[in-house]
Amino acid sequence: MKLHTALALLLLQSLPALAADTFTINGKEIVVPVPEGYVRATDDMSAVMKIVRQMDDPMNDTLAYYISESDVPAALAGKVPSLKRTFLLKIDKKLRKTTVSKTDFSKMKSETKSYNKQIVQDAEKHIPELMKNMSQGLSEEFDIDFDMNVSKVIPFDPHYETEDSLAFSMLINFGVSAGGDKTEQVVAGTSTLLNTSGTVLFLYCYAPKDELKWTREASMKWTESITANNSQPPAKSPKRGIDWGSIVRNCLIGAVAGGLATFLTRKFKRKKG
Repeated sequence: MKLHTALALLLLQSLPALAADTFTINGKEIVVPVPEGYVRATDDMSAVMKIVRQMDDPMNDTLAYYISESDVPAALAGKVPSLKRTFLLKIDKKLRKTTVSKTDFSKMKSETKSYNKQIVQDAEKHIPELMKNMSQGLSEEFDIDFDMNVSKVIPFDPHYETEDSLAFSMLINFGVSAGGDKTEQVVAGTSTLLNTSGTVLFLYCYAPKDELKWTREASMKWTESITANNSQPPAKSPKRGIDWGSIVRNCLIGAVAGGLATFLTRKFKRKKG
C-alpha cells in the first residue's frame, strides 16, 4: 500500500509536465490538455482499465479516459475508485482519415438540429446489442455474471455552440443484474462534437444525475482549452458525401458506452458495502 501511495504522489507531482496529451490523427498532432484536477487512466490502474476496455464501441475509437486526482491512489492499488466525475475522449472510426472543414462542420450542426429525434431513435436501435456485448465483457473481466441494460436515454437540445463545436446533454438510465442483485441508476452526461485542426473529436463528461450542470460547465471548459491549443480547421474542403446523421448517432452511442463507469462504480461500492 505504501508503494502505491508513493507512486500516486510521484504521479501527481509530475502533473505540470504532463498537462496535455498529444495524438497524431490523419497526419496531424492534436493537443488535448488534461482537464484540471484530472489524470489520464493508464495500464497501472488495472481495475479501472478493465472497465475502460468495456467502454469501447464498434463505431468509435477510445483515445483517453481521465479520472480525478483523488481517485489515483485507489486506482494504482488495483481498486475501483469512485469515478464520480470523469472525462472521456473518442473519435469516429470513419473520420480518423478525414479532414473536416468549417463548411462541413456547419452542415453537420444543421442536420443535427433538424433531425435530432430521428438520430436518437437510430442510436437506440444499437444500444441493446452494445449492452449485451458489454455485459459479456464485464462478466469475463470481473468473474461476475453481469446483465446490463439501458431502459431510457433522455437527450436534451444542444445548449452550447461555437463555429467549431456543438454540445448536448443527456440522462442515461442504466440497469444491471449481478449475483442476484438488481440496481438502477441515472447518469448525467454531456457530449461535445469538436472540430479542431480539421479533426472531429467526441468529448464526454459524466457525473451523477443531479450534477448535469457540472457536466455542461466542465465540458465547455475542456472544449475551450482544446480549441486554444490547436490550429483552426480549414475553411473549405473538396465536396464529399459524409453521412452526418450517422456520425452524430455514433457520438450518442459512444456517450452511452462511456457512462458505464460512473454507473458501475456505484454498483461495486454497494456490493462491497
